[in-house]
Amino acid sequence: MAKLRQYPAVDIAKYIGAMLVVAIHTFPFEDISPSFNLFFIATVCRLAVPFFFVCSSFFLFRKIHHTKNQATEGKKLVMAWLKRIGILYLVWTVIYLPYTIWNYSEAGFSFMSLLGWIRDFFLNGSYYHLWFLPALMLGMVIVWSLYRQKGMVYALEVSLVLYLAGYLINVYAPIWESLPGVYVVYGFFCKTLVTARDGIFFAPIFICIGAAAAKLRRPNLKSCALGFAISFICLILEVTLYSALGVLTDKSCMFLSLIPSLYFLMNMLLQIRIPNQPMYTTMRRESTLIYVSHILFARLLLLMFPQVHLVVYLATLACSQVLASTIIRFTPKYPWLHWLM
Repeated sequence: MAKLRQYPAVDIAKYIGAMLVVAIHTFPFEDISPSFNLFFIATVCRLAVPFFFVCSSFFLFRKIHHTKNQATEGKKLVMAWLKRIGILYLVWTVIYLPYTIWNYSEAGFSFMSLLGWIRDFFLNGSYYHLWFLPALMLGMVIVWSLYRQKGMVYALEVSLVLYLAGYLINVYAPIWESLPGVYVVYGFFCKTLVTARDGIFFAPIFICIGAAAAKLRRPNLKSCALGFAISFICLILEVTLYSALGVLTDKSCMFLSLIPSLYFLMNMLLQIRIPNQPMYTTMRRESTLIYVSHILFARLLLLMFPQVHLVVYLATLACSQVLASTIIRFTPKYPWLHWLM
């Protein structure tokens, strides 16, 4: 396979995305203004995790696109990719086991809580921020299956329908909980799947956007920049509307404007030309490590400093960065550290 082009702007954006994910879990402006903190998380920060899905899909599908036999070699690439993500997920599941036990010891151990953890392991993450990894794997299996059966357009159509269904469940949760009769059905959904922010409803559309960016012709840079600006303004207006309706919560994350925002953002970044440097590839690796490790620090710091969230955010980011840099630095000497990222 020929050497593939590097995209430094995407690597930089992914690193910024990791910083925004840390903000989601540390509420940096909570002490200053809870309403602004919620609005900041619901707009700027909500771009981060979908962008991770788009990036992961793009880098995989560009490899598939450059194979001679996509049916055979593409399947091998997907299986190898799933294995790598699966090992990453298992490794960090083990690392977070003390925290998991801590959570269940506070809530009280029971057989039902064990069953809930098993369900979450496959659908919603063995620890709450790790949900991205099983969602990424399940979403990729869905998209790859649809793509191989009937092509990219069909995969996009099905993924969009799934996202719209998840959007109705996720954003309008306060309404469903208040409606007689409907709350029973909604409650059953919450007991079984817990959330629509998963690999079934949430991930496929963003994985499709990444796959499309790797395979289809892109709009020009100016069109992408304008499209992203308009889409992000729509996201702000959309979140403002949900806030006015009283349905915006810290769990709201499946906004309609995220779809065009991520499409234009990714295609814009792919066309920004920056001289490639090794540091950009390092930043991409650091972003993964910051994402998976930051709760190790955030959980403790929030307990120690519950009234200074901005300090907690900055300290969590600093600790995660130091850990990420240390792991990357020592990986050549200790190759097993590769499984952490």
